[in-house]
Amino acid sequence: MPASNEKFLVGLVGPEVLSAVEADATHPVSIDIGACNALEIRYDFFPEKEWPALSKRVRKIAPHAMQVGTIRLERDGGRFPDRDAYSRIPLWSKILAEGDVPEWLDLEQDCLYDFKNLKNLADLRKTKVLVSQHNFLRIPSQQELDDFARDCLRVKADGLKIAAMSNGDTDCERLYKFARIHSQNFELFAAFGMGETGKASRVWSLKEGANLTYGSIGQAQAPGQVDVLKMARAISELPGLTTPADVLNSFAKL
Repeated sequence: MPASNEKFLVGLVGPEVLSAVEADATHPVSIDIGACNALEIRYDFFPEKEWPALSKRVRKIAPHAMQVGTIRLERDGGRFPDRDAYSRIPLWSKILAEGDVPEWLDLEQDCLYDFKNLKNLADLRKTKVLVSQHNFLRIPSQQELDDFARDCLRVKADGLKIAAMSNGDTDCERLYKFARIHSQNFELFAAFGMGETGKASRVWSLKEGANLTYGSIGQAQAPGQVDVLKMARAISELPGLTTPADVLNSFAKL
């Protein structure tokens, strides 16, 4: 299914954010929540006993937002032990057995051995699966990016996400080309750079064909992550922006 024309700005929901808004609906962080039309529930940030009820809790504070459920491994920037990667299917099963469940689940590319089982569980709840890749060293070559897209198409993933470290001013050009070529093959598609030289790509990638990007609510959880309020403003101005530098100028506005 081709990528949606709607642009999705995802904010991460961890324990501090969720408990703050639950305790006080007027808490300043609720403004950040309202700026996002999608929220990532980072299950790995919460005690496991709380996982099944998290979707319902997030739905209560943000009924407007699409949910992306993630149990992120340590090697991909999360807190779930890498050694337990094979144990996540039963955990997803408990999450998906509840009345409220995320619309999307995120599975890392190097865990595609779990894709079929996860997809079978997700299909029962009409939940879709996004395959993600996180590279904290560099942006992959064009061939590596194309291979990633082929992997996702082979397993019939509904969405694709890549976040990769940009080490120079032109590094993100490969991600933009990747988005132009492959974004129409997926319902959700994210391709942006991390780090200082990747900041503009978090919004400019949406100009190149992506429809999914991530910002920070409170403390940044990835290198170069930008506050969701700045992200939302830049996205609203995107039709009038002509270069990635214009995105940075938008970020710099008071």
